Amino acid sequence: MRRLNKTALAALAGGLAAALVGTAPGTAVAATPGWERQAMSLPAAHAVSKGDGMTVAVIDSGIVTDQPVLAGRAKNGPDFLNEDDQKESWYGGHGTSMASSVLDVAPNAKVLGLRAIRDREDPDYKTWNEAMQEGPGSNDGPVDALRDAILYAVKHDADVISMSLGDASWTARYDGGEANAIQYALSKGVTVVASAGNSGDLSRIDETGNGDDENNIGYPAGYPGVLTVAATQPGGSRASFSSVHNYVDVAAPGVDIYGADNRGKGRKSGDGTSPAAALTAGTAALVQAKYPKLSPAQVVQVLQKSASHPGSYSPLTGYGQINAAAALRTAAKVKGIGSMPVGTIGAGKYFGPGDDGTTPRVKASIDNEYLTMAAVFGVPGLLAVIGGILLSIRGRKARKAAVAPAYPTAY
Repeated sequence: MRRLNKTALAALAGGLAAALVGTAPGTAVAATPGWERQAMSLPAAHAVSKGDGMTVAVIDSGIVTDQPVLAGRAKNGPDFLNEDDQKESWYGGHGTSMASSVLDVAPNAKVLGLRAIRDREDPDYKTWNEAMQEGPGSNDGPVDALRDAILYAVKHDADVISMSLGDASWTARYDGGEANAIQYALSKGVTVVASAGNSGDLSRIDETGNGDDENNIGYPAGYPGVLTVAATQPGGSRASFSSVHNYVDVAAPGVDIYGADNRGKGRKSGDGTSPAAALTAGTAALVQAKYPKLSPAQVVQVLQKSASHPGSYSPLTGYGQINAAAALRTAAKVKGIGSMPVGTIGAGKYFGPGDDGTTPRVKASIDNEYLTMAAVFGVPGLLAVIGGILLSIRGRKARKAAVAPAYPTAY
């Protein structure tokens, strides 16, 4: 896993970036606690599906499994940071909140918590963060935690993978191991969801171009096949912090979302594309529980076609804010094709078994003005070059004729 520095964590949904209190910078619309339930039509959706039989792997900072909000529906798998600190008071702050958002949407599902990142309150956070910056070869922690967590989730029967984490720093880069793990998950019929990132508030950049929010490309959001989620505020418009990229597929509520508190028995408010991704992962679980033959690509398409503006794509919110009830209605009309091996015919228009969000090529007509200019200035220039070459050749022939002997030479 690549470095997750201060910029990355402040910028991406990430794992540790979203503040768990307060409201988003620049958010003008007041939120009512629990507003996402009506915005996503959850009461109507729950009359059709509650996620029975689904396992959602929440790859994050770990989960406090005895938190009452989780009601025994979550468990922890291996700690891919190779630690044993689940009893510490700071453990699992972000992961516990994300697990509760998944279960708020899919109450009958199960959550598998896989730790691959650290919370800011973790005493080892700074050292770990520096190790991630150094990259492979560091002795301060595993650098392939995210990749390994994805592979573990697939091999232990996860139906959906939720990743409210990532790197959106200026050094963020494509990681082949992570990309391959995601493709493996997709080939096994596992829907992979990730946050778009929290680096979209360009007003926070100063006159020198520096600032926490620079709208950088981030991963895992940018990997092909990932269902990437932006954040909305009440009313359905983009939350000011939500990153803007053409790999954004859909959006979900991300302002004043009340997730489980790892240090108490109740909830606390949080903002970010982190909860937006978790809510979307829960929605994917609802759809897959009711229609298990749908492939990951079909789940993505169902959520896109049932979102708030399915006929108009925007890098701000993709195809719009998701609607769980509408997604279930849309899914009922789709013939499921099951899982599909990566690379097979019909697997997708782009890479892997689904649309990676890239806009197809568009044919453009020739600009007649520029064509005329090219003819006026380019053709004479080309003729001049050709003339120069011919004169040069003729000159060399003349010089050879002047010095050549009148009889054959003997060697």
